[in-house]
Amino acid sequence: MPIDPYAALNAMLRAEAARFTPPARKPERPAPQAVTTEPKAESEHQPAVAAGKPDTAA
Repeated sequence: MPIDPYAALNAMLRAEAARFTPPARKPERPAPQAVTTEPKAESEHQPAVAAGKPDTAA
């Protein structure tokens, strides 16, 4: 089966054009929010305790 020269040329041109095409634009992200370093109120802090099982020594 002979190779279609127009299809081969088209594929070659598409590959070359893709090399020089800039990447697609990405949607803009919102500006990052400023991070505050203020300590949280005491009521917001909760101790890291496993729920359900009391501490037992084995």
